Amino acid sequence: MMNEFPQLQAAQQLGRTYRSLMAAFDQQLGMPLPRWRILISLYQEEGSLSQKQLVRLLRIDPAAVTRQLKSIESLGLIERFTDEQDNRLTNVRLSPAGRELVEATLPRRRRLVEAMLQDFSDQDLNQLITLLGNWESALLKAADKDLL
Repeated sequence: MMNEFPQLQAAQQLGRTYRSLMAAFDQQLGMPLPRWRILISLYQEEGSLSQKQLVRLLRIDPAAVTRQLKSIESLGLIERFTDEQDNRLTNVRLSPAGRELVEATLPRRRRLVEAMLQDFSDQDLNQLITLLGNWESALLKAADKDLL
């Protein structure tokens, strides 16, 4: 495994890092990161989003969004309703309990992010942001190509 090419090692490290982030998030905030991403997106929207908009915004599979929304709705944190102008669309908004949860969780999220990145200089963080952004762009381009 040590002789594998650096690109694969980088991809594997990113996967491990993301799994560590998800575990820390769940442990410190008491909810899975995918749930938080939906809740914070709805909170930042200050209104409602369609399920299609959530799929595009979060770049996740429509079926995964549907599963997450069912779970979140069962907790009473969101409300789903049919779009008044287009009955084919389902819109989602935070319930009062969901808004309260997000607002209570924001300070804990800030402290977690600060703790995770406290040993990084501003220069390190800027470089990391640039590298990850470049990698994301390359991944999106590669996904559109037939590589076989």
